[in-house]
Amino acid sequence: MMNHLIERLYREKCDIYTIAGRRSKEKAAKLPHHSIFEFATDGQDVKYIIQCVQPDTVIFMGAQDDAFDWKDDMTASAFGSQLINALFCCKTNQVGHFIFLSTMSVFGKNCGEAMTEETEPETDRIKDMILYNGECLCKLYEGGGMKVTILRFPLVYGPTHFVYEKLNPIEEMFFDAKKRGSIKSAGYGSFMTIYVSDAVDAVYKTIMKKNCTQNLYHVEGKRVTSNEELVDFLTNEAGISVSASPGEKKSKKLSLNGTKFIEEFRYSPLIDLEEGLKRTGKFVVNHYEELNEKELTAEEREQKRESEQFREDLFTILRKGRKIIENIALFALALFVTYQFGSMDMFSGVDFMLLYVLAAAAALGIGHSVLAVVLATGGNLYLRMLETGQGISAAVSQYSFIFRFLFYFIVAIMISYSILRYKLSMKEQDEQMKDLQEEYELIYDVNKTNVEIKKVFEDRLINYGDSIGKIYNIVSELDVLDPEKIAVASLGVVQKIMNVEDVCIYQAGQGEYFHFIEATTPDARNMNKAIKLLDYPMMKQALNTRDIFVNHQVGTELPRMAAPIYSENKLIYIIMLWNMEFEQLNTYQKNLFLVLAKIITSSLEKGYQYEEIGRQQKYYENTNVMFPEIFRQQIVEKLKDVSYEQAEYSVIQINMKERSLEELSDRLKSLVRDEDKIGKMEDEDEFVYILAHASYSDSAFVVNKLNKNGIESKAVIINGI
Repeated sequence: MMNHLIERLYREKCDIYTIAGRRSKEKAAKLPHHSIFEFATDGQDVKYIIQCVQPDTVIFMGAQDDAFDWKDDMTASAFGSQLINALFCCKTNQVGHFIFLSTMSVFGKNCGEAMTEETEPETDRIKDMILYNGECLCKLYEGGGMKVTILRFPLVYGPTHFVYEKLNPIEEMFFDAKKRGSIKSAGYGSFMTIYVSDAVDAVYKTIMKKNCTQNLYHVEGKRVTSNEELVDFLTNEAGISVSASPGEKKSKKLSLNGTKFIEEFRYSPLIDLEEGLKRTGKFVVNHYEELNEKELTAEEREQKRESEQFREDLFTILRKGRKIIENIALFALALFVTYQFGSMDMFSGVDFMLLYVLAAAAALGIGHSVLAVVLATGGNLYLRMLETGQGISAAVSQYSFIFRFLFYFIVAIMISYSILRYKLSMKEQDEQMKDLQEEYELIYDVNKTNVEIKKVFEDRLINYGDSIGKIYNIVSELDVLDPEKIAVASLGVVQKIMNVEDVCIYQAGQGEYFHFIEATTPDARNMNKAIKLLDYPMMKQALNTRDIFVNHQVGTELPRMAAPIYSENKLIYIIMLWNMEFEQLNTYQKNLFLVLAKIITSSLEKGYQYEEIGRQQKYYENTNVMFPEIFRQQIVEKLKDVSYEQAEYSVIQINMKERSLEELSDRLKSLVRDEDKIGKMEDEDEFVYILAHASYSDSAFVVNKLNKNGIESKAVIINGI
């Protein structure tokens, strides 16, 4: 269910964060983009995540979380600790909404038709009891700025995302029917089902609801079904022969009454049972071989686990038995040596039984040291009886025998305790090292998480609506020093920030004419190549006052918005926006466009200053004619890899006719546009060339204009370009 929920929230443009454990990275590759934190939910690092993310809503998957293995005895405590930790962290960090996903199976004993929220559950299974206790625990955390909502779902089914995940009960029925010819009982004679997308829709509506009237809601499924109906479907629709197992004939019925949720959230399940079964069955059929292999692998793994457990138990018994045998063998050796050599003068001062006790205490531990004391005392008693011929009572009653027993016992306990203390000290050091290692790993993971969260918030800041971060990031594209490149780059900047596809820019020409420079889309490139500002008095009036022109009329030739770009009190560019949505024609958008125009103006001024400073390195002195290497670079930039027919620029050759560069430059200044470039191909060349902003098909107009003004010219194609 969580995978479907991630997909839905992604479609709704939500920022999604998941605290997940196993296989989370593997899932992430196949799910929509979301941030994943691979931490245990019951760890203290959850606190840091919630502090940094500051979520609006936290969803605890609860009964819909397939990560819990309810057959494991430790699952109950793990579930409780995770839920308490999540609730506490959300409460202390003022999370607005906490949602707990439960299930209808909490109604274990009191099954019936259409259970309402007022019905008190009577659970009969450990799992259901834990889930119900989780519901009660959630209610205790309500208040103090945090809203808690509990959703009880019917049996959730649908196609699983990944083969390695647990199958839901309906999928298991399909799989068992196909493999074994029988189905497992759902536990009831009839029961309500809900398709996973409908369940996700209910969760989403709960997230979006600002004020829920109660804590607990029942979510209805599309309909109630039974095992018999599923058997009929598998037989008739899926073509799988299925026999009903004796355990399937149950009289218990269970369904939920979700009237309150339907009325308050305007909720309605959409997927019918038949359609849902078809989708679910299709997944099982398409992945049957993989699912079958997974089951066989799980069975082999279980058999291997049982075999390993048996071997481990056997080895434990053998280890304990081996120590007893070793103790007895040591005692037998000590008894034999004492019997054989104890009477010799050279060994008269050696107590072999004491040595045996010391060895057993040092090597085998406290329990075996006590056994060694008993055996050593018995051995000494036996040898005394052989040596003196006394009976047991006479030998035991002697002080020497009692003192020796006490001496053995004290020595054995002291040695065993000292060794045990040393081992405990070493174990404690190992545990401290382990704790330090875990703490280091936690700090490392938290730091890694902080880096991830920092990047998430940076991206959120940069890409959020019209934030300063986003505007700064986009406007940084204007950090170039060529005025022409700045003008062209400004189109993309305006397009991104104003969220308008069709943007074009015009440059001032002679008189009141403005010439088309560039556009963002093919439609915008089809605009008039030249416009006369006098023909549009309303736009002229706004632009002359350095204001934004906004066109509220429908069906005119005017753009929806136009912004002026000034340099030294001269209008040099007009940026036009076309095909804007009507609701975008507001004061906010107007002011935003005005700010952008001022930023672009500032960038252009910087470019002009740079160009003026570097003029001596680009132009012949006192002219607008570029040096050959600079001019050739301009030609290559505009015409390289562009076919003759598609070129937006053309090269016009001018015969100097013994004119000086200064004279020709002055004559051309009034005849060409500012964006047209004038230059020479070689220093000693007799011709000057114009890189005109006009296609070769339109260049005839420029050539005729020059020829009429006494400047001999013609359009040419430069070899190699």
